Amino acid sequence: MKKLLRVVLTSLVYVLFFLLLNSLFLNLFDINHPAVSLFITLVIVLFYHEQITAVIRYVIDISLYRKFYAVNQALNDFNLELNTTLDLKLMIEKFSGFLRATFHEHEWAFYYRWGEDYELFASSVTDGDLPKLLKLPKRLSLDRIFKGEMDFYALHKITDKNVNLRQQLKEFRSFNFYYFLPLKSYKGYNGFLLFDRKFGYYLLFASLKKFLLRIFKKTADVFENDLLYSEVERKSLQNFLLVEIGKKISSSLDLNEVLETIVDSVNLLVQYDAGGIFLIDHAKPVLRKMVTRGYDNNLLDKLLIKIDQGIAGWVIKNKVPSIINDVSKAPEYFKVRETTCSQLTVPLMTGELVHGAMALESDKLNHFTPMDQELLMTFASQAVIAIENAQLFEASTQKKQLESELIVASKVQKALLPDRPPEFPGLKIGFMNIPSRIVGGDFYDIFKLGENKLAIAIGDVSGKGAPAAILMAMLYAGFRSLLKEFYPVVEVVARLNNLLFETTTDGYFCTFFFGIYHQANSEFIFTNAGHNPPLIIRKDGSVQQLTTGGVVLGFLKDREYRQESIYLASGDYLILFTDGVTEVKNSEGKEFGDEGLIRFIKENRDKKPQLLRTLLFEEIKKFSSEEELADDATFAIIYVE
Repeated sequence: MKKLLRVVLTSLVYVLFFLLLNSLFLNLFDINHPAVSLFITLVIVLFYHEQITAVIRYVIDISLYRKFYAVNQALNDFNLELNTTLDLKLMIEKFSGFLRATFHEHEWAFYYRWGEDYELFASSVTDGDLPKLLKLPKRLSLDRIFKGEMDFYALHKITDKNVNLRQQLKEFRSFNFYYFLPLKSYKGYNGFLLFDRKFGYYLLFASLKKFLLRIFKKTADVFENDLLYSEVERKSLQNFLLVEIGKKISSSLDLNEVLETIVDSVNLLVQYDAGGIFLIDHAKPVLRKMVTRGYDNNLLDKLLIKIDQGIAGWVIKNKVPSIINDVSKAPEYFKVRETTCSQLTVPLMTGELVHGAMALESDKLNHFTPMDQELLMTFASQAVIAIENAQLFEASTQKKQLESELIVASKVQKALLPDRPPEFPGLKIGFMNIPSRIVGGDFYDIFKLGENKLAIAIGDVSGKGAPAAILMAMLYAGFRSLLKEFYPVVEVVARLNNLLFETTTDGYFCTFFFGIYHQANSEFIFTNAGHNPPLIIRKDGSVQQLTTGGVVLGFLKDREYRQESIYLASGDYLILFTDGVTEVKNSEGKEFGDEGLIRFIKENRDKKPQLLRTLLFEEIKKFSSEEELADDATFAIIYVE
């Protein structure tokens, strides 16, 4: 190329010299003989050809080759820079600086694949309309379109051959870009360059074009190596931070402290301008900020972000992470910051249960990558562990507090109920109460009414645990207050029914049995309000169930109850019990039942009630297939001497 240019310029000089001589002879000597001018020109060429050629070569080297020399020198200098850093972002900045310094007289643009999109990193074009992001579908990926070696392509020829690609690159048509150079590394294409038509001047020189392609190819390879190194370095830092977070989780029960460590650790790996962890407040339901960075917390405190609102709401609903490269094009984006351009959001999940979301926002377009998303998911899992630990600790604390309160309630309950049977002439009494939990819902009371009467009551409230214990306390208080006045047995039960109906909510009721034994004539007057019928096992072995009465207490108001009078004789047993005794099941699913209770009393009727109660409890435990009783169990054994 250089030789051809020299020949052309030399020939042009000789022609100009001939024309000049011919003009001088014509104007000064009035001689119009071109042959004379041609002869003189040939003589000069013959004797001074080398000198003239040297001058022309010098002129060419000074003017035309100055620019090529500068480009060539810049390429050599940048070639030395390529292996000086392993930092990808720094390498991109160096390459951008090289393009600005070397091709400042041209229009050019540099796009690098960041995540799934191509992002504009540098350009000589000042027009803000140059697209900042270019998203190419998989079917239009550079690897599919350019299958050969890396080369400079005419932009219009590429788009003419591929209609779909023309649509993607149409925004570049309004600029003076003519050449398209895909940057191909050893792993594939990772970016592209755009140049104007004047850039083709360099491509006329084969050696310079080859050098350009070699440097750009090497640059693409360095980008790939730096990316790999950055990933390895970040993975190492990630593992270190995860270990530190794990230590923090195991050593601290302060949820905010752990979450702050997580949010700050993420910033060492993924640069963001604002970020935070938001948990679902199921009572509202809204998202509540736990730990944030870069937000106006006063604004967040005033805002009520519903769980179906914004990108975080979308992530929570769909239970998948989300990368929004340009929030201005995302209708679901809920604007909290004016400067946010892109957002990365991941759900905080345990299985299918979503606790909230972790979000990062950047003031740059296309800032977050799939690798960032994967990393954030890892840190989110640590946040979930911290959240669950905090919830378990809170639940454990509440449970301990509740157990402490229940123990106090149990002591109160035991203080209400008799701890030993009263001494009553002609009767031997034994009873036992075994709550299935710390407190129970079984009620029993045996006490003297005057000198010759004995009141006997037993009941079972619906439910178990604390609610049942509260209802049992109400039953006890109401029962005892009614006995301050003299009422017949049936009247006490009827009044107690109305009291419970007015003071309890729907769904709660009590079974209740109440009777009074008269020592003078051995008469026993009773009313049964839906309770398990007590048993009278006569001396001759016959059995009688005490069923007379009415419906359970607290279910219907103003119910009528009936009472019955029977007589107890020497050698008779009166057995009162709750369903926790007879409904105990063995491994085959068979209940202990009334039959088991009757059989036990008959087999052990020679023993005193105090011993019988212990033996009965052991018999029930032996019969049961469970280590703990499923329901409260209460029974009283009364023997008539």
